[in-house]
Amino acid sequence: MKTLEFTAYGTPKAQPRVRACRRGNHASVYDPGTADAWKDSVRTAAIDKWDGVVFTGPVHAALNFWIPRPKFHYRANGDLKPIAPIAPTGKPDLDNYAKAVLDALTALGVWHDDSQVVGMFIRKRYTIGGPCATIQIREYTEE
Repeated sequence: MKTLEFTAYGTPKAQPRVRACRRGNHASVYDPGTADAWKDSVRTAAIDKWDGVVFTGPVHAALNFWIPRPKFHYRANGDLKPIAPIAPTGKPDLDNYAKAVLDALTALGVWHDDSQVVGMFIRKRYTIGGPCATIQIREYTEE
């Protein structure tokens, strides 16, 4: 079974919503580009592990996002506060993290289109180490 597994280092960023603007009588839409550096990091990490063979059929993606804790979760001495949450439940949404990764892999050419992803496991957790995302893409089977 064909698989692609890698770790992208850096703080994961969510895919931003497309923005609209108007200049005079002309309206247009644009991507704010706030996730561009993160998507570059994903592409760079994928290139190191990718054999260049394109996924042509359905695929399954497993995405684990490791997010740094905010400073207010810690006491002055560096210990974690007892009231600190065990998992990040705030913004950005989990699906927007996934969308940024899938878009980066589509731009790289790992598959023809991210519509080939027919199954996905996604999770975001706080990290003790450095922020990153572990990514596994594999051919989909009924097993």
